[in-house]
Amino acid sequence: MSGPVVEHHGPGISRIEVPLPFERLRSVNAYIIEGDGGLTLIDCGTATIQGFDALHDGLARLGHSLHDIRRVVGTHLHVDHMALAGQLVHEIGCDFVMHRAASARLAEYNDWTITQAHLATLAARHGASPEEVAKLSEPEPRPDWAATGIEPTHPVDDDREIALDSARSLKVVYTPGHDIAHICLLDSKTGLLFSGDHVLPRITPVVLVSLNGTDTLAQYMSSLRRVMDLDVHTTLPAHGDTIPRGSDRARQILLHHRRRLDEIIDLTASRPMSGWALMQALFRPHMDVFHQRLAFGETMAHAEHLAATGRLMPSDPDGVVVFRAAPGHR
Repeated sequence: MSGPVVEHHGPGISRIEVPLPFERLRSVNAYIIEGDGGLTLIDCGTATIQGFDALHDGLARLGHSLHDIRRVVGTHLHVDHMALAGQLVHEIGCDFVMHRAASARLAEYNDWTITQAHLATLAARHGASPEEVAKLSEPEPRPDWAATGIEPTHPVDDDREIALDSARSLKVVYTPGHDIAHICLLDSKTGLLFSGDHVLPRITPVVLVSLNGTDTLAQYMSSLRRVMDLDVHTTLPAHGDTIPRGSDRARQILLHHRRRLDEIIDLTASRPMSGWALMQALFRPHMDVFHQRLAFGETMAHAEHLAATGRLMPSDPDGVVVFRAAPGHR
């Protein structure tokens, strides 16, 4: 039968593969959990006709309709996870659940120029040429599939239990880093962890420098340790295949970031380097502007974490910030 991939993942749990309008990231996993009072949908994709149809057709193959959805849970505030939520809430009247930190970041989510302008300003201070800063500053029109976000109708906090029926709930595990509002969800019936983008099977989620000075990498690594401490086995990520041992994969990702931090220390041990020069040393050349923003934002998240923990010493003798490994940290 043609249509979206639909798979079962335990009692009352199914996955619908929802297509995305991106060249590299082709789909997001939308998970359906059946409960006495209706369906819970975890993540829903971008606001495209193809995505909407995939949800509609996938639910039909499971013997349900869109109007059986009682709540949509967004694991975090990124377009590939919750851009379709507004349409679903409007048309179905379902609840929309996210961590309450999503509300504080909604303006930034709805106006991409805020983050773009911040990264361009940061790049100018950290060694990018005027031409490169100009490219980063160019506004990008917001496509139709990136529908503006809505406030959660049911904001939740860490450790909150989302009741699905009298015998089943999802425990909220707050895991900021990839996004300030990121949550994982632990199923009380099966012990399965819905990990969103926090733990992925083959790639590491991007961790960007924040707009307000928060050490986002420290948040993310702490969140990885929390999943390690949960000692979870089967983990259902938002992209890619099922992870047999989620806690082990969290440990692998943590090691990746520790190696990246050590790499920056090695690069700056013999000579000072700007953040822009570090990005060029760490990532592939000839990136388009979108991926350059991500690479620079991730490089700066690592550099600022190292500076905050005393392993890097920043200075700006000529008006451009450069980093050098602190003595004893090489």
